[in-house]
Amino acid sequence: MKAYGVDWLETAADPERFPFKLIANERGVAFFPRTTEHRDVKYPGLSYEDDFQGNALAAMVMPGVVEFRYHAAFSDSRVRHVAHAIIKHPRVMFAAQFAVTYQGRSIM
Repeated sequence: MKAYGVDWLETAADPERFPFKLIANERGVAFFPRTTEHRDVKYPGLSYEDDFQGNALAAMVMPGVVEFRYHAAFSDSRVRHVAHAIIKHPRVMFAAQFAVTYQGRSIM
């Protein structure tokens, strides 16, 4: 999995930086500040668009939890797969014990 914004993420792990955002799919994940809209973040093979048009999920990351927004193309199983891949990334290990929710339901 390709990771974008990991340099920013290292400073974001400071509790004062929460919440922050991400977009992700099986190919990659991008981390960015809460002041940036999900739809404005674009990387090769990774784009969140309004009305489920993009190929990536949007999420908010708060202390102890990653909350994925609903996307019509992503089942619970697919979201779980993406979340596992994100958490396994060496620079995201701080989130290994975070709860992961999708549509407000715990999936991990």
